Amino acid sequence: MPDMPGQSEWINPIGGLGDSLMLSGVLKQVIEHQPSRRFRLVRRTRYQGILAGHPAIEEIGFPPPDATIVRTDYWSREELGSGDRRAFQILARMFGLPTPVEERLYFPGGFAAAGSLENMIPWNRSCVVLIAPSSDAPRKMMPLHVWIDLVQLLRKEGLFVLQLGQHQDTHIKGAYSLLGVTSPAQAIGLACRCSAIVTVDNFFVHVAHLVGVPAVVVWGPTDPHVYGYPEQIHLKGSREYCQEREHCLGPKHPDHYFLPCPMEARHCLNTILPAQLTSAIENLLQRSGS
Repeated sequence: MPDMPGQSEWINPIGGLGDSLMLSGVLKQVIEHQPSRRFRLVRRTRYQGILAGHPAIEEIGFPPPDATIVRTDYWSREELGSGDRRAFQILARMFGLPTPVEERLYFPGGFAAAGSLENMIPWNRSCVVLIAPSSDAPRKMMPLHVWIDLVQLLRKEGLFVLQLGQHQDTHIKGAYSLLGVTSPAQAIGLACRCSAIVTVDNFFVHVAHLVGVPAVVVWGPTDPHVYGYPEQIHLKGSREYCQEREHCLGPKHPDHYFLPCPMEARHCLNTILPAQLTSAIENLLQRSGS
C-alpha cells in the first residue's frame, strides 16, 4: 500500500537536488487533487533551495521526537524501470497519486532572475550552451578531455559556453565558469535563457525539463528510461565490456555512489565522443531554430 501522509506528517527529503525537484512537482499535484492537504519539511539547507515557499509546505523546522516522517526513497520501494516504474511515477504513488501521472515539475515562486550574474553573459551575441559536467557520483561522469574538446568545437562554431555546478567541480577550459556562485533558483533562471543544455545525469536533466530548454544528456550506469525525459536527446555509453554492470549504481549498491568506476579506461562513459555530442547539439539547435 502507498504511504498516505496526513497534515501533521513531516517530509525528510533524501537524494539529490533533482530528486527534490521531482518531489516538488509531486507535492504540487497532491494539493491540486486535495487542496486541504499540507506537509512540514525537515530543515535541511540543501533542500530548502528547492522547496522553500512551496504551497504544500506549511512549516520548515525540526520535528518532535514522536513525529511521523514521510520517506522519499522511491528507489527502495519498487523496481525502477520505464513507464509507470519511472522515478517520478513511483514517487507519485508514495504520496497517494494515481499513476501514470503527468511528470510536471514545479519550482516555487517561478524562475528567479539571476541578478547581476545575468549581465555577465552575452545573450545577444550568440547561442548560449549550458554545460553541467559533474555529479556527486563519479561513475556518472565523462572524462575531462571529452568536455574540453567539446567546448573547443562549440566555440569554433561561435557558440558561447556557460558552465554551472558546484564550487569543487573542475572548470572546463574555454567555458565561462559560474561554478559555486549560483543558488538553485539562479541556476534555473540562467538555464531559462540558454539555447541548449548538455549534462550528465544530475540536477540539470530535470531543470531542462522544467524550463523547456532542449537538452543532450549523457548516460552511463543510470537509465534514461527511469530519469530522462522524452523530449531530450539521450546518449548512452556502451557497457559491452563492463564486468560491473550488475554491481554498479543502484538501490542494491548504495556504497558505490561516491566511488569511481573500477573499469578505469573501460568505463562506459569513455565511449562517448565529442563529435557525437556536437552533432546532437546541432540537431537540437536546428529543431529550436536557434
